[in-house]
Amino acid sequence: MEIENLSLIEILDSGEMYLVLASGGKPSYQYIYREASEVYWDSDRKAFKAPSPREWSHADWFHHIIKVAAQIGIALSVTKDTCLVNVPKEIRDEMGLK
Repeated sequence: MEIENLSLIEILDSGEMYLVLASGGKPSYQYIYREASEVYWDSDRKAFKAPSPREWSHADWFHHIIKVAAQIGIALSVTKDTCLVNVPKEIRDEMGLK
């Protein structure tokens, strides 16, 4: 399994959430859509993204992205250097982040 460190976790005003990879990712990451899980690769932002929450919370989507990435051989890792932008404390707590 390939380990990818997250440089940024961001929730946009639109509600979409991006998990940006420190490495910039690989072109093959675009195929995550084949998992039919509503998780997509944004090649411009070098990030996996989830839609605005409907039934699931941002924390649910965060854990879902981690799981789906693992299904295609990518272990996403939050490090001490991972920046959190527009992620309220209650959501961080639900994600298991400090």
